[in-house]
Amino acid sequence: MNIILVGPPGAGKGTQADFIANKFELSKVSTGDLFRDNIKNETELGNKANEYVNSGKLVPDTIVTDMIENWLLQNNKNWILDGFPRTINQAESLDKILNSNNQILNIVLLISVPNNILENRLLDRQSTENRSDDNIKTIKIRIDTYEQETKPLISYYRKTGLLSEIDGSLSIPEVSSKIKNKLINIKNKINN
Repeated sequence: MNIILVGPPGAGKGTQADFIANKFELSKVSTGDLFRDNIKNETELGNKANEYVNSGKLVPDTIVTDMIENWLLQNNKNWILDGFPRTINQAESLDKILNSNNQILNIVLLISVPNNILENRLLDRQSTENRSDDNIKTIKIRIDTYEQETKPLISYYRKTGLLSEIDGSLSIPEVSSKIKNKLINIKNKINN
């Protein structure tokens, strides 16, 4: 089973990605994990990405998709991508990567949460985890960036019939339970 997990900052993607990976025995990766691993191991892609990260610029799509492609070649079945793709360009690149490697995407899980709840969650997280990126100004910028760049993915994947939306404003166990039920149905369809 191959899954993409999408949602705004503060929706609980990381928590749910861990739950899904453990429950369904999937390999899991986020672009942040890939960046850190490639930079730490001083790969060619890591060195390129590091130049952008150090200068505060966004890492170009080509570098990100090359990292994803390398990862998918090593984890060619039963995976979850946490927060990738983020843009239509990345989604189209991912489609090409999957087609060329005979891999199939089974479901795109969208965790939806209203902006006011996102802001409160991220401010709470800032006070408990002391994360510098969770101040109100940065939170609003991150939500705006999601609205502009990532939200178009929703209609892109809705057209494919792969999109499944989860109400992320529920409690963590309730969200996990809803995701589990959807994925059990997908798994049963795959196995039949």
